[in-house]
This record gives sequence, structure tokens and C-alpha cells, in this order.
Amino acid sequence: MENQPDLTEQLGPQSRLKAELFKLESQRRELWVLIVFAASVLALGAFSLLMPRSFWHDNVLELRISPQVLFVVMMVLVVVALYVMRRELEVKKLRLASLQQLLDSRTEQAVSMIDAVTNVFTRSFMHDLLQGEVARAERNSRPLSLIMADLDNFKQVNDRFGHLMGDYILSQVASILKACVRGSDYIIRYGGDEFLVLLPETDEKGGEVVRHRIQQKLAEWDETHRIGDYSVAISMGLSTHVSGQSGEHDVAEADARMYAEKQSARTRASVTSQSGTP
Repeated sequence: MENQPDLTEQLGPQSRLKAELFKLESQRRELWVLIVFAASVLALGAFSLLMPRSFWHDNVLELRISPQVLFVVMMVLVVVALYVMRRELEVKKLRLASLQQLLDSRTEQAVSMIDAVTNVFTRSFMHDLLQGEVARAERNSRPLSLIMADLDNFKQVNDRFGHLMGDYILSQVASILKACVRGSDYIIRYGGDEFLVLLPETDEKGGEVVRHRIQQKLAEWDETHRIGDYSVAISMGLSTHVSGQSGEHDVAEADARMYAEKQSARTRASVTSQSGTP
């Protein structure tokens, strides 16, 4: 399968965020308990001040502390506790808000990275992937191959069967591409019906193996999922990175070879059609 960022990894921070929110709610309940306790102390203090003899039994405690002093000490402790707890809650709120903002930004980034129809990388993320893989290939003197793939006569699908059917075919082709590569490879939706396959650690011979595998798997799918008289076929161009050459040049070369293959297929089809004409 394609080695793309696993969006479920975000569940970890999100779970921690939910746990922190739960803890925050629990602390709020504890705060209310403390408030009730403070109210009780206030009530006791009021009784001790207004009715010291009846409430404190001759106005004397075993610790020999007057009720007025005890009341003041308890109130100071309550006020300090409330201040400390309130300060801690505010700090936690700021931390949670920062964590929520970070999760939102990662979610937005993930949405921009993954194409909604095909569930592969979008073209906007291609530059970062390509630049990183080209740099790694040159740094380690390792091969890097690219395959540009384009569906043949795909416009007929949208015109004859509608865009929903077109999206279905695109998603199925993307699934086939992902099934034909390794976990370290990348699938990118380059255009409407074009896909770019990045194959790190793969030379031209290995790229040909992948291209043949894609053709075979797609032909098998087309046999069992034929849509009317439309046959799902794909043209592919393979290029291998040359040291010192830019990633954009690699893509352009793969694109040119793909169009050359597509034109060759059209020429063969035209010759076949003409030879069959009486």
C-alpha cells in the first residue's frame, strides 16, 4: 500500500485532548465543591461572630485559638486555594487551546495533502515529496523512477455515464495503483485523470516491472467491471532520475513518454481500423 501519512495518527493527540477536557471538567466540579466549602466556612464564621457564646461554647477551643482568628485563617486559606486553582485552570485552558489549534492546523494540512476522490496525494503536495526523494536519491547515490499514468479516452466516461461514474473509475484506478506499489512508494493525482507514481530505490528495470503489473491488474479489473462498451485502459511513461537533473525535469520526461505511448496506441488503433475497412 502507499506510504502516506496515516490520518488515524491524529487520534492519539485528539484522545489526549479529550482526556484533558474531561480532567478540566472534573476540576471545575472540584472548584464548585471548594466554593461550597468556602460558603460553609463563611456561614460558620458568621455564626461565630454573631453568636460566639452559643456557637463556640464559652468562646474557647481546645487549641486556645479565638473563633475570630480561626475564621480569618480559614478564610485566607480558602482565598489562596481558590486563587491557585483558578490560575491553574487558566493555564490549562491556554494549553488546551494551543493543542486544539495545532490539531486543527494538522487536520487542514492533511485535507490539503489527500485528494478526496482518489485518497492519494494531491498535486499541491507533489513538490515537497519530489524534492525530498530527489535529494535523498542523490545523497545516497540510489535510483529513483517515476511513472506518469493517464487514462485513455476518459472524457467519454464523463460525457456518457456522468461525473459520478468518472469519480468511481478514478478511485478504482487509484486503488489499483496503490496495490501495485510498495509502502515506500507514492501515488499522486497529477491532474484530472493523470497519476504520478514515485518509486524510490527503483531503477528502470524495476519501474518496468511496476508498469507491467499495473497494466495487468487494470486489465483484470476491466474484465470483471466492464462499464458498457467502454474499456478502461491506461497509458504510462517511465523515466529514471539522472544525477543533477531536477525533479521537474524528471516529471516532464515521464509525461512526454506517456504522451508518446498514448499517440502510438492511437496510431495502432487507427491502422487497425483502416485495415479492417472493406
